[in-house]
Parts: sequence; C-alpha cells; structure tokens
Amino acid sequence: MAGTPVTSFKKAYIESALGDKVEAWFNPKEFTLSRTNKWTMKAVSGQGHPPGPQFGGAEPQKVSIDLLFDDSDSPNGDVTKVCSTLLGMMDAKVKASGKNADRPPTVTFGWGALLVPFKAVMDSLSIQYLMFRPDGTPIRAVAKVSLTSVEKFTAQQGGGSLKRQNPTTTGIAGLRSHYVRDGDSLPSIAYAAYGDATKWRVIAEANGIDDPTALRRGTILSIPNLTE
Repeated sequence: MAGTPVTSFKKAYIESALGDKVEAWFNPKEFTLSRTNKWTMKAVSGQGHPPGPQFGGAEPQKVSIDLLFDDSDSPNGDVTKVCSTLLGMMDAKVKASGKNADRPPTVTFGWGALLVPFKAVMDSLSIQYLMFRPDGTPIRAVAKVSLTSVEKFTAQQGGGSLKRQNPTTTGIAGLRSHYVRDGDSLPSIAYAAYGDATKWRVIAEANGIDDPTALRRGTILSIPNLTE
C-alpha cells in the first residue's frame, strides 16, 4: 500500500554484565511498565480523617515481559540452552567487596526504539515449558521476566507513545511484529493491531503475502503503522 512505511524489525534482548546475551526469538506482544510512589497517612487522635498524605519517595521502575522460545519446527528442536542462559543471569556470580555476599550481575534490556536499553536487576524469572520431543527435550517455553531498573529510563524514546491512536489513521505505536499462532488470520491480526479487521491488506502487502488464507504457524509478521 503506497504511503505505508514498514518499520525495521528489531529484536528485544537481555544482556548480562558478564557477557551472556539472550535475544528474543519472537518479539513480545506486550510488556508492562510500572512505577510505585510511597505515600503515608498518619492517623491523628480526635480527627475523623488523617491530614494530607506525605510523599515518601519513588520506587524504581519495573518492566515485566514474557519471552516465547519455540523450536518445534526443527526435528532437533531444543530450548534448554536459551532457558539455561536466562536462568544463569539469576546466579550470584559477581564478587562483592568486603564482607558483602556475592550477587547476580546487572543486566541490560532493550527493544529497538520501543524500550531504550536500560540497566536493571532481574528480580524474578519463571520458565514454563509447553511442548516436548518424545525423549522429553523441551521445544517450546515461555519465560516470564521481571526487571527492576537501576537507573532512570524512558520508554518509547523516539518510538512514539503507549496511547492507542485512532485506528483509522495509525496503528498502535511500537507494535513491530506478530508471531502467528494456530487460529490466527490476517483479519484477526489486523483487528488486534488496528481495531479494524478490514485493514488486513496492509499487513499482507507489508509481508508479501499473496494468499491470505495460507498463514503458517510460527511465521513472524511485520505490523506497519498506518498513515492518513
């Protein structure tokens, strides 16, 4: 479609300060960015309601994200290595000075222009194995990662806004790709991306799809932004 720019495909990644790096096999469909402020309200005897809240400072920013690893299309599929690398980032491998205990390394997380690379600690990681070869080797897994930033950062720097725009003029800012799963269709993907199933041709043209009924599971589709 003329006038429809296709954004370049960027992979999300997590890199340990010790050099280990994991790139997303399929970019996440969503992430959660959260901030918490501390407020205290002290009760006063004889008053029906405490006085105004006192600001006690801000907690670090947190990012929660799910990463899918799927090697089911390969006859020798195996996701144990990438999952082990992630798990290793939780190990206390950094030597501390003095009497302080060793600690896990800091990590850097980034996703193109959507999430500018920022330093964090991985405070939580859970891996769910979803599919296996006959010998028990896992070939599909979802890693749920929780990161707490150790420095202030800005999401969507140069990548737009989290706000959903008018679907007739622009797609959801920052939506870069879609991992095709069983039951997906171009109209359903277009509806999820733009709120308008009739916009499926934009996705078809951006990905060179001639037969919209022949989507292959595991394919990564680029989701372009729409323009006037």
